[in-house]
Amino acid sequence: MDVKKEFLNLLQDYIDFPVDEINTEESFKSVSGVDSFMLIELISSIEDKFKISIPNSDLAHFRSVNDIVGYIGKRIS
Repeated sequence: MDVKKEFLNLLQDYIDFPVDEINTEESFKSVSGVDSFMLIELISSIEDKFKISIPNSDLAHFRSVNDIVGYIGKRIS
């Protein structure tokens, strides 16, 4: 499974521009425009898609798309 591709496909539902324009190293919130309400919905979608549970305490570690993708990859392996 290509975690990055699957995550970006999920993210596309929450943003108004193509995900390929996102710099995956930059701050997730600044490049995506996802607000806190959308983030809650996105996290729920991630949990459903990848069959994982993400504790609220882990959310503070999600600074970039790559951080999120890396986290998912570790949780599903």
